[in-house]
Amino acid sequence: MLDCHDQAPIHFAASGNNAAAVRQLLETAPELAFAPDRYGAPPLELALRSHAGTSVEAVETAHCLVLAAPPVQPTLSTLNEYEPTWSDLYADLVARLPLTQEEWQLIPSPGPGLAHALPAVLQRSAVEAGWLVGRLVEEQRARLRSAALSLARAQQGQRPISADVSRRILAVCLLDS
Repeated sequence: MLDCHDQAPIHFAASGNNAAAVRQLLETAPELAFAPDRYGAPPLELALRSHAGTSVEAVETAHCLVLAAPPVQPTLSTLNEYEPTWSDLYADLVARLPLTQEEWQLIPSPGPGLAHALPAVLQRSAVEAGWLVGRLVEEQRARLRSAALSLARAQQGQRPISADVSRRILAVCLLDS
């Protein structure tokens, strides 16, 4: 449903950073998250362009649209073009969707906010977790190395700690920073 300016309600809600309206529209029709306006801009681009993270509403609107994302490449391209410093948006995306190695290369590095996605990514794939760790701030990587060495030392001569418990310990060591 477009108006006389070839705009859908999702475009107005996104450009006005109306997170509640965006959320409601996406519940009804999730495919709207990627509907281009008359200039070809998806709602995420409109939200990022309009206020560039200057308000809580802008951040909430962008989060709603990122969480609706399956086409990873266009979402990453839009994030990189308008707000490569919003690492929480990248964390939301990578926690929710599996990424290829090429898609991981599109994520800015270092990305301190990515640490929050580690538990979800570890649950999904050790390979992807390695790619995520490679994009963390050096201090966070150092904390992970220390925790991993401590776990290895603690297990010498003992019963091995399950992989699930090890993953949780490593993830927690990042989240306490």
